[in-house]
Amino acid sequence: MLVKVLTGVFDPPPASPAVPGAYLGPTALAVPIAVPAAALNGIRRARRPAIEELRDL
Repeated sequence: MLVKVLTGVFDPPPASPAVPGAYLGPTALAVPIAVPAAALNGIRRARRPAIEELRDL
């Protein structure tokens, strides 16, 4: 069934691999900002007492 669905998708195979630069560029720029922000958020939330976390729910 899968072969039937994909028939014609890569026939003939592409001459060279295509790189979606329009998507990879912004992602590459966002990663150095997002990873430290997530880490800082985790550290900040870990320092709060558990009872405060429960009250915020």
